[in-house]
Amino acid sequence: MEYILAVDGNNNKTDYLLCTMEGNFVDALRADKILINDFDSAEQSLKLQLGELLGRNSVSYASVVSAGFGLIGANLPSQITELETRIKKIGLTNFRVANNGILGIKAASNTGVGLCAVNSTSTLVIGSDERRQILQVGGLGFITSDFAGGTYIRDKIMAALYDFNYRCGENSEMFTPVLELLQVDNLQTAISDNALLEKHNVNLIKIADKAAREGDKVAQTIFDEIGLSIGKSVAGCIKKMHFEILGKQLDNPIEIILIGTIWNKVIYPGMIRTFLETVQNFSGKICRAIPLKSPPAVGGILWAREIISKPASPEYREKLLNTITLDFYEKFLG
Repeated sequence: MEYILAVDGNNNKTDYLLCTMEGNFVDALRADKILINDFDSAEQSLKLQLGELLGRNSVSYASVVSAGFGLIGANLPSQITELETRIKKIGLTNFRVANNGILGIKAASNTGVGLCAVNSTSTLVIGSDERRQILQVGGLGFITSDFAGGTYIRDKIMAALYDFNYRCGENSEMFTPVLELLQVDNLQTAISDNALLEKHNVNLIKIADKAAREGDKVAQTIFDEIGLSIGKSVAGCIKKMHFEILGKQLDNPIEIILIGTIWNKVIYPGMIRTFLETVQNFSGKICRAIPLKSPPAVGGILWAREIISKPASPEYREKLLNTITLDFYEKFLG
């Protein structure tokens, strides 16, 4: 029997999904995060974890005809090349490696073509175009203008608070609940205490989101600038890639898959509105945003079929997505 494999490595964990070529679920495994920048460690982790998954199902490496590896931190061509070399050493032959944002495109886009905008702890954009070429924009921090993500938003909130207190900045409804949350007397101490801010990341963003929805201009500006920044990255990615068919008509838009806690938790509508307006104004293309509602690893299975020139039919996609739902997947992994 022939099998296909998906690997989804994110900031917290690594998920492995094994299916038959026909799209039948075989098994899944959840393991520790892979340290991409330590190639020896990454190789060892992949070898042990793949060995566990395949071994308990009596599947040989030769029986795995294709695999899609979406690994957070796999941002540079040199990193991807080195990871591919290490994976070949383990025993796989037909596979591809990219940042794990690629899995969102394959899972949520009906054609496997489009872009993924990640807005979580950090941010990046990755695209897969009509020629099945892949391009990543961002993911390296300040130098690639990654002005989004939870950590960035938190710092913008604290910068605005500092600006008001010490630099004649604009007042905001955020400030009183922020100080109450942090329970500090000295603002300088709070800003310099990274552990304290990390502890309250989620609640700080919730405070800003509530203020923005209630009309607070300082909070709205923070989220609008997030939408603008990610939108420019998406538009730039589109313009560098081949989208000759998609994006010309309302009924044939380029699909942008949204992944990450910020997209999910920020209710203030200005961020997504600014994002889509920016994408369309700079790219000249009609686009549609789609939140990811399936396990990213399912996208890895669909990508694995593409890799061996067997793109999934609509029926195959529907079968896979209806079988390996997010609820089923999380319950199976415990």
